[in-house]
Formats: sequence, C-alpha cells, structure tokens
Amino acid sequence: MLGIVAMICAPALLVEAVITIDQGNHLVVGIASMVFMFGWICSNTAMRRLRAAGTGRWGRAVLLVQLVGLVLAFASGFFEATGLFGRGDTIFDVADSAWPLSMIWMFLPVGVSTILAGRPPGWRGFVPMLCGSWLPLSFALPLFGGSAVYVGFGMAAVFWLMLGLVLRNSEERIQVAPQPAVR
Repeated sequence: MLGIVAMICAPALLVEAVITIDQGNHLVVGIASMVFMFGWICSNTAMRRLRAAGTGRWGRAVLLVQLVGLVLAFASGFFEATGLFGRGDTIFDVADSAWPLSMIWMFLPVGVSTILAGRPPGWRGFVPMLCGSWLPLSFALPLFGGSAVYVGFGMAAVFWLMLGLVLRNSEERIQVAPQPAVR
C-alpha cells in the first residue's frame, strides 16, 4: 500500500508546475510540496520496513535521519501553504533547507546504502540514488531554457513513481527483515 500511495503522490511537483506556470501561488506550491513529501515519507517507511538500506544499525539510522528531513520538508510545505511562517523566519528557513538536504541524503547515504545492501536486488537498488540525483539535474536544466523546468519536474515524477513501483513490487520478492532484538 505504501508503494501505491508513493506512486500516486509522485507527480505532485509536476502538477504544481503546470498549475502555477511561474505565478508562485503559495497555497498550490505548499500543498503540492506536502503531497510530494507525503509520498516520499511513504517510500521511506516502506524502505525501513524492507530494511532496504541494510539490516544493521547504519541501515536503520540512515533511513531514520532521512525521515526527520522529510518531516521537516513537509512542514516547510505547510508553512508555505498557510503563511504561518514565511521566508526569513528561522523556523521556515530550517524546514525549507530540509528539501535539498533530503535530496543529497537520498543520493549519497541512502542510495549507496541501498546499493550495498542489495535490498532490493539488481537495478532496483539504484532507484533511490536515481531519485536523489534529481537535485543536481534540476540545477542544470534551467540552462536549457524556461520549459526545461517542466522536464525536471517530469523527471521527479518518473523517478519517484519508479521508487514507489520498486517498493510495491519488492515486498513480494524480499522477505521483510525481522526487527532486531532490543538490547
């Protein structure tokens, strides 16, 4: 179910870009951000349940750190939509910085850990790293013109849709790793 929810939420940023078309509607941007983050939180939850980053302490920790960043990024969307805190407010700025930091974390620690753990196996283990690669790719796209931004949001939709699909299908192939004994 978590993978399905993640797939449904994956195109939220693309929908936001199409709706706002450079208008910067804070309500739409904030809601789209929260929907996207909710899907990513579902992906993170599925990855933690599958022990995708490994069955040891590092594998658990890397995904828990990711979850904290995702919750902060979700809060950033809430602040954007409601205007409760705005740019320049420390609370907003801390929450908003979780967006790029979560991408970097997804690309390096989560991506590498998932590949090394081999959970899910084969090419599927590279999908979290692919998702995290969206950040550097999105910085390069504006060099190709204004409409390239839509390509970037389309890539985000495809990457996170793939992650949801991989997680949805991995549950059938990977035995969910048992919880480690509490010491």
